[in-house]
Amino acid sequence: MARGARPGHQVGVHRARRGQLDGPAARVAGREHEGVGVIPLSFAQRRLWFLGELGESAAYNVPFSVRLKGSLNREALRAALTDVVNRHEALRTVFPVVDGEPHQEIRPHATPELTFVTCTESDLPAALTRANGHVFDLAEDLLIRAWLFQLRPDEHVLLVVVHHIASDGWSMGPFLRDLGIGYESRCAGRAPVWEPLPVEYADYTLWQQDLLGDADDPASLLAQQLKYWTGALDGIPAELVLPTDRPRPAAPSGRGDILGFEIDGDLHRALTDLARDTNTTLFMVLQAAIATLLSKLGAGDDVPVGSVVAGRTDDALDELVGFFVNTVVLRGDLSGNPSFRTLLDRVREAGLAAYAHQEVPFERVVEAVNPARSLARHPLFQVMLVLQNNSKAELAFPGLDVSPVVVRTGSCKFDLMFGFEEADSGIGGAIEYATDLFDRSTIQRLGERLVRVLTQVTANPDAPIGAVDVLAETERQVVFERTATAVEIPDRCLHELFEDQVVRTPDATAVVFEGTEISYAELDGAANQLARHLARRGVVPGDLVGIHLDRGHELVAALLAVLKAGAGYTMLDPKFPAERIASAVADSGVSLVIDRAWLESEGDLISAQRLDALELPVHPATTACVMFTSGSTGRPKGVATSHRGLAGTYLGQSYFGPGEVFLQCSPVSWDAFALEVFGPLLFGGLLVVQPGQNPEPRVMAALVAKHDVTALQMSASLFNFMLDEHPDVFKIVRTAMTGGEAASVPHVARALRDFPGLRVINGYGPAESMGFTTVFDVHEATGTSIPIGTPIANKKAYVLDGALGLVPDGVVGELYVGGIGLAHGYISRPGLTAERFVASPFGDGERLYRTGDLVRWLPSGQLDYVGRIDDQVKVRGFRVEPGEVESALMSHPGVTQAAVLVRDGLLVAYTVGGGEDLRDHVGRVLPEHMVPSAFVSLDALPMTPNGKLDKRALPAPTFVARGRDPRTPQESILCGLFGEVLGVDRVGIDDGFFELGGHSLLATRLVSRVRSAFGVELSIRDVFEAPTPAGLAERVGRAGKARPALVRRARG
Repeated sequence: MARGARPGHQVGVHRARRGQLDGPAARVAGREHEGVGVIPLSFAQRRLWFLGELGESAAYNVPFSVRLKGSLNREALRAALTDVVNRHEALRTVFPVVDGEPHQEIRPHATPELTFVTCTESDLPAALTRANGHVFDLAEDLLIRAWLFQLRPDEHVLLVVVHHIASDGWSMGPFLRDLGIGYESRCAGRAPVWEPLPVEYADYTLWQQDLLGDADDPASLLAQQLKYWTGALDGIPAELVLPTDRPRPAAPSGRGDILGFEIDGDLHRALTDLARDTNTTLFMVLQAAIATLLSKLGAGDDVPVGSVVAGRTDDALDELVGFFVNTVVLRGDLSGNPSFRTLLDRVREAGLAAYAHQEVPFERVVEAVNPARSLARHPLFQVMLVLQNNSKAELAFPGLDVSPVVVRTGSCKFDLMFGFEEADSGIGGAIEYATDLFDRSTIQRLGERLVRVLTQVTANPDAPIGAVDVLAETERQVVFERTATAVEIPDRCLHELFEDQVVRTPDATAVVFEGTEISYAELDGAANQLARHLARRGVVPGDLVGIHLDRGHELVAALLAVLKAGAGYTMLDPKFPAERIASAVADSGVSLVIDRAWLESEGDLISAQRLDALELPVHPATTACVMFTSGSTGRPKGVATSHRGLAGTYLGQSYFGPGEVFLQCSPVSWDAFALEVFGPLLFGGLLVVQPGQNPEPRVMAALVAKHDVTALQMSASLFNFMLDEHPDVFKIVRTAMTGGEAASVPHVARALRDFPGLRVINGYGPAESMGFTTVFDVHEATGTSIPIGTPIANKKAYVLDGALGLVPDGVVGELYVGGIGLAHGYISRPGLTAERFVASPFGDGERLYRTGDLVRWLPSGQLDYVGRIDDQVKVRGFRVEPGEVESALMSHPGVTQAAVLVRDGLLVAYTVGGGEDLRDHVGRVLPEHMVPSAFVSLDALPMTPNGKLDKRALPAPTFVARGRDPRTPQESILCGLFGEVLGVDRVGIDDGFFELGGHSLLATRLVSRVRSAFGVELSIRDVFEAPTPAGLAERVGRAGKARPALVRRARG
């Protein structure tokens, strides 16, 4: 029964009668259990018993509450409750454990507890929630309790709480009918008279086991249905990606809440019409719509949801109270961007097949499919769908006005549960959600978006689901406002802007290199002379010139000279291999290469040229720069960018100005090189050039101190290193720009704390958008990541899905960038250019660049970097973002740097600093599947010449070999117990219980064996959290003394 649903409703269960589906036709025989010594649990009961052992507490309590107005006969109510409990064996059954095996013990007679409470109306909701939080001991307690809250002498609220192991939603019908008859009879002074029940729950349990047969028998119903499910669920996502507000905790609290919404009558009729036209059901239409919605919110194109079937496949079970429902997994296949009509066809076929194989218990399906186990989430699905379209169960007490009361349970068994109830006026909807993961505002939007999806798919079911828009118009407007960054700037070429600055400050120092200073006028004159010589050598506007020089004055003059000659430049890093340089020259078609030998040979001719500018007509759309970046095929890509694109990255921004001193330390092949050169030179600042080709932290620190450098551009890794090793730099630098990779929250927080006057800018931008495209001015560094901000002036950023549709805030999508900084494309690579530079889907005639980066909009309106599409990895079926694991590692007080890679399918953590407790620390904040399999401690993380993390230089870890022999008597005994329970000949201390074929039932047996062998009490949770003999041996050493063993006692 859904939490918060109206009392007495059977919520969302599908009932398959004999003949409706191809299920078994055998009948339940009455009183089969009489004379049977030990009655096992039904499969459904076993699932809930196991969850109780995991500590699910009150999450599986089923509350029923009504308001009673009038003269209530309390004693008649107490007697009627007792009558009903003694009529239905399931309500007086407990579940003791003998030798690790739970069984049903039916008490011959039982009296449920009815507690009287005086209460005010205002205190009632909290009192109901508190009472519903009662924790039953399944081995000892009667699994039904009642409370009667007196509000006034003639007004009461009755709350009945039954553990789900003894009842289900369908059971509310017979329970309430019997309770009404019992109350009426007791008020009249007589015992109730009912028609005898044809069977009891224990009969059903034995019948079910006989019916399903043995899984080892290929001809059995169980084996046949398990074969279906293992095929149907092959490759199912281990965890559905949902638009959560917080990371999934390693140990869920089980706390939840519920929020309602409405589907009006017109839309209700449209949905039923669509179901009729497509030969489906309303339930199937709702399932397909939810799958579409979740897919649009980042869940992908394989969206499994859970649903319940009534499990009462025999008429003899209709009037019985008990737990019969079974859970089935309904898989939604959205691959290929089908139309909604086509999706409904897929949903119908998958649903009918699932219902035709509904007899196999869900827990057996989990065991057969054997997904990666985690205590952090429900196996096989995390979203439940229920639809109430059966008759309501109602309570009738003579002489009393009876009305339902909603009980807020404050719990949730799944990440999300969508509940629907048909009514004459429309459909009532409710979303129950885990508060560990979601804020109420997020669920509010989720309900609104579902209604939006339903409206669109009923209006046009033949449109592809990729065209479905989940955003409200106001949300779309907000997205476009974020990209409304237009600022008026001069539409001029880079060299012209530099020449304007020369006119303003001719005598100011422009460049400092190794103690030599040159002014703006001197630099301009040198560039003009070289430009004139280039023109004499045949360089014409539109050509490309290679620059192959060490850093210094001549490099800066050569760069300006090429632009003044109307050509574009490409920087050829002297440290690059000759083969790579030759490839770049060949791909780009350079007309000339300026290197040291050429300058020396042409020196006299160059110095003979005039000092004034050529004044060639060069359009701002002309290519100014070709920068080569790494290609996925190993062949570098030449990114061609215009004057307008380069200039637009610097003009109109707030971090450039005449008083700034920039240090040029980035490799000449990196996009930051242009920022470090033009950032100061276009605004009258000073450019300090570091010798050498790569950033040298020690040299950088000395130059900052010597020249009072005010602005420093660094990769995130280099920023971290400078803060760790040369912190005095930040006493001088006023602006630290970091980018190129994810910023470290602890490092940025420390920089802001230790250097209050420091401005930290976290920038983002690919070479295809000429460097910084979005920036975030960091004032506070908290949480797990530093945002990458919003688009800078005249640039744009959109977060889009696979169909180029806008995604809502909080949903991960691919970042597309556009605006003034966008490159023309890739030199000599028209196919790749067409693939990566696409037409804007917003009809504005512009192009956008597909970055391949995954981001999301934060509630603050800032972009949050998630990772690379090609960096996403799967570990044991789970999608893992290495950045999330790195954040957890960095939260350890001893870790100063961290990186996470996947090697041979296993997660590996590389850290600088930390300790022996690092694995335990990560395990406390991340789910088990995200805890690295190996931890490698390093003195420092290796960096590339660009100052980024050099992943290829990280050493391979030495993994602990599986199957190690026991080292202690405890480990030896545990290896033997593993082998005994699992039927395995040899078990090593590092072998995982579930990897060897263990499942939940076998885990309970292992716990029982451990109790007998060591006299200590472990829980099933211990087996999940430490599933190896080595891990359990540590817990045995810390465990408490075992409880007394259960023994059968003589009966009087």
